[in-house]
Amino acid sequence: MRLFLAVDLPLKIKKQIGKQIDVLKKQYLNFNWVELKNFHITIHFFGEVKDYQKIKERIEKLVWDIEEFYLYSLSLDTFVNHRLVLYINFYREKKIEELAEIIKKNFAFNRYNRLKFIPHLTLARGPKSSKQQYFALKNKLKKLTIDFYFKVDKLILFQSILEGKKPIYKKLATFKLIRK
Repeated sequence: MRLFLAVDLPLKIKKQIGKQIDVLKKQYLNFNWVELKNFHITIHFFGEVKDYQKIKERIEKLVWDIEEFYLYSLSLDTFVNHRLVLYINFYREKKIEELAEIIKKNFAFNRYNRLKFIPHLTLARGPKSSKQQYFALKNKLKKLTIDFYFKVDKLILFQSILEGKKPIYKKLATFKLIRK
């Protein structure tokens, strides 16, 4: 099973984001937009795992004393790998960075551990474009205001099921964070 640990956003926030990016969705119909129900911030991607129970038990031991915190949206941005990725980035929050580092150090068995953790919420993936199209999109993103915040009081272990065009995310376990 393909697993990842993530922050699942409250439904109210997902809907708010949906309204704020609606204009982009109408302009970029050729992008593959993430469904609102699938909005999340990945803390760690485990990849293909055989023993889900061991992963769950290990996470429980690692996060039992982690305090809840808030995340504040910063802006919309893009990066390019084999496709163009549109995402929301967040103001720096040491608690989520420390949490990601704890998980990374304790699950050093996959190739995804080489990547630096940068909290972001992927909104869409699109085809690579010309430089002119890319900079036009970047300028549109600068003009859009993305404004929300929410309390992170739990983490979710998801299974990612790849069927059809869009993945299906199944919640396997919830890990509550400590109230301040």
